Amino acid sequence: MGYTDKYERDAYGIIAFWLRNDYDHGRFFDREISHYEMELARANQHNIQRLGEIWKKAEAKQGDIGTLLQEAHHATREFHSLLAYTMDKSLHCEVIISTPVSLLDHMVRESEESQKVYKLIQSGAKVSVADATIHETVFWLRQMADHLGYIRHYLDVSNYELNFRVTMMMQKFERLLMQATALKTMIRKPRNEMLPVLTTFKEMIIKEAKDLEAFKLELDDLIKRCAAVTTSPPDLLEHIAREAHHLWRNLEEGIIS
Repeated sequence: MGYTDKYERDAYGIIAFWLRNDYDHGRFFDREISHYEMELARANQHNIQRLGEIWKKAEAKQGDIGTLLQEAHHATREFHSLLAYTMDKSLHCEVIISTPVSLLDHMVRESEESQKVYKLIQSGAKVSVADATIHETVFWLRQMADHLGYIRHYLDVSNYELNFRVTMMMQKFERLLMQATALKTMIRKPRNEMLPVLTTFKEMIIKEAKDLEAFKLELDDLIKRCAAVTTSPPDLLEHIAREAHHLWRNLEEGIIS
């Protein structure tokens, strides 16, 4: 399936977004597991299959939402456990994979975030726009900076201009993350209103996230035309463009999802 950014943002759509995220992570991880690690590969394949099945159900709006949430939560928790276990093994140099530890951590954090979102949907709790803005920027800006680091990791060193652009963008998002972290501690709870400084920051991030989404799709096109030398997994740029889209949509709507 090609790049899509118009998923419905009801409960089914949000669950489908997160399940697809973990499903993609499992596929990307699969290609980086050594053929010596048969048990790990089998466990990951099991997770990919299970996540894919539930994602399709969510996308088709099949079944009771409560039951779907339970299935999604259980499958995500299993995948999270596998990633966290593998990350620990990798830190102890006890597993043969080509996935950087920071990328495993990146996937673990998103898996944890998805479980929080499932609980939020299940509880029906409301989050203030200010709290949602702080949460979404602190969480996703780190992920966006990570994305740029992984793009650089996969790009061949011979792509000098592309590597320069990616590095500049990564440093920008690292600075934006520092600003979001500062706002989190300066604007203390209860956050009952959107202060002007937070509104200005939100608008800045929406613009930057839209630009980043466009850049990721531009690079995706180069990769698909074999016009950039890279070892990037298939569909990686589509995957991370979708997350940039998710960030600015959440900020525009003032929600956590």
